Amino acid sequence: MTHPSPHRPTLLLGLAAAAAAILVAACGTGPIPGQSASSSNTTSSSSSSSSSSGGCSAATAQTAVTVDATDALKFTPASVCLKAGGTVTWKNVGNIFHTTTDEASLAANSSDAAVPSGASGWNQSLNAGQSFSLKLTVPGTYKYFCIPHESLGMLGQITVVS
Repeated sequence: MTHPSPHRPTLLLGLAAAAAAILVAACGTGPIPGQSASSSNTTSSSSSSSSSSGGCSAATAQTAVTVDATDALKFTPASVCLKAGGTVTWKNVGNIFHTTTDEASLAANSSDAAVPSGASGWNQSLNAGQSFSLKLTVPGTYKYFCIPHESLGMLGQITVVS
């Protein structure tokens, strides 16, 4: 007859604590493996209005927009309309490291990055609380992404109009 080990509850408690520590540590580096980027309920407000590229015109374009990089692995708003010469500012409003990147050579899927002819791409790290601003002067569509979260759908678009 086998008797239960008197150390079994302690072992199980230790394993549960280790699993919790791993989950907490994973929160600082991105999503939990297997978790969908859209499964988070976190929302973030933005100081600019959202606009689809189809509705972007000189009349609706803004001279300055702010795009939040969130712990929900989203750029909010995902699509903005900017006047040529206007400034876009990305702000990491969460605790997870992000980038704002528009370099096809750094993309897992090259179609996630695009710059208009005559424009330059960028790659900027955003630690928690950091911001990065960029003045865009060349009209056209800019498609950008977050390097560590690109495959989870952290993509954005800026339409610049004259």
